[in-house]
Amino acid sequence: MATTFRYRGYKPDGGLVEGRVSASDESDAVLQLSAQQVTPFEITPDDGRAKAYARKKARAADRRRFIRQLSMLVKAGSPLLVALDTLVEDEPCAELAQQARLIRTDLRGGGRLSAALGRRMTAVPDYVPRLVELGEATGSLSERLSECAIQMERDAAASDEIRNALAYPAFLAVAGMGAVFFIFMFVVPRFSALLSESRGEVPALSRVVLSIGQTFSDHAVIIFIILAGLVLGVVQAGTSKKGRQFLLSILFKLPVAGTFLRTSDTARWARVTGAALGAGANLLDAMALAERGVLSGQFRTGLAEARRAVRGGDAVDEALRLHTRIDAMTLNLIRTGRLSGALSEMLLFVAETGEGEARNLAKRLTALAEPMAIAFIASIIGLIVISLVLAMSSLYDFSVT
Repeated sequence: MATTFRYRGYKPDGGLVEGRVSASDESDAVLQLSAQQVTPFEITPDDGRAKAYARKKARAADRRRFIRQLSMLVKAGSPLLVALDTLVEDEPCAELAQQARLIRTDLRGGGRLSAALGRRMTAVPDYVPRLVELGEATGSLSERLSECAIQMERDAAASDEIRNALAYPAFLAVAGMGAVFFIFMFVVPRFSALLSESRGEVPALSRVVLSIGQTFSDHAVIIFIILAGLVLGVVQAGTSKKGRQFLLSILFKLPVAGTFLRTSDTARWARVTGAALGAGANLLDAMALAERGVLSGQFRTGLAEARRAVRGGDAVDEALRLHTRIDAMTLNLIRTGRLSGALSEMLLFVAETGEGEARNLAKRLTALAEPMAIAFIASIIGLIVISLVLAMSSLYDFSVT
């Protein structure tokens, strides 16, 4: 039965390292550490006390931090197993620590880091295991891990931009709809009771509003259950992969938000493709790798068609023009990069330009969404108020002599 041992030792360069190792006995632990080029000077059995973690579930920020720390340890010359031992020891998130232990077990069994990441840490973006696999093949693992962390941070920044842009308008919309619900539930029914005998004499708009208010009052429990179900449905859709894809498909069709998402998607594709080409991947592999990172299903399908066209002998810019909606300026830049032999550098330039444009679009989205939300709610409440005023005024017959 394997036992977990704590150890402290020296690396070949004299650096101090400490962590944990699972072994059948102390001699087995020494053999494992020697295979990792670690000279232990202290090995003690783990006391078995459960570590107090800061949280159980891993957040996206935890995964970005984990990849960033792993890239730094590998860059510093730490063997992968030693680096993972260090991360497991210091990891504040229980879920991520367990995943790191499973990755470490796969590596000890002869597996590759790319396969272990894809199997054990399924919540990371699809391009992470593929970039790591490219780093393993080209001997540039630390650089590829760093690029994974950078791209994950860029993705998070783009998500934060659109989330921040929509947060306040969404709050206004929810608060406004709550006010409308309150008016229909408690205010309009009072007018409905007051005008019940003269319902046929009030304007049509007023009759509609009064009828809605009376329906709200008579079926309050059912309406509340329906609204709660809709809210839960939206939340559930946001937490499932298919639900997120459905919501994204709607957002991609909106005027400003859709332009922002398409620009961000193109920039993300260009950055991953350029980074993969710079790391030594061929164009087809780089395109296949970058497809995994885009959000739009339609764009991903078009990219796959473009990749097949490139495999058939088409130029990459021509294939993208035929099968995707990438704008003409970006296609001209890609064509220039292809003809000059600097496609990787040009794609990275396209990514930087697109990311800057996406930030500007996010600002425009923020500037437009807030007044639109206010105008929408104000128009509904104003319509209700006007209908009630018309209903009250219909009770009186004014004559001018």
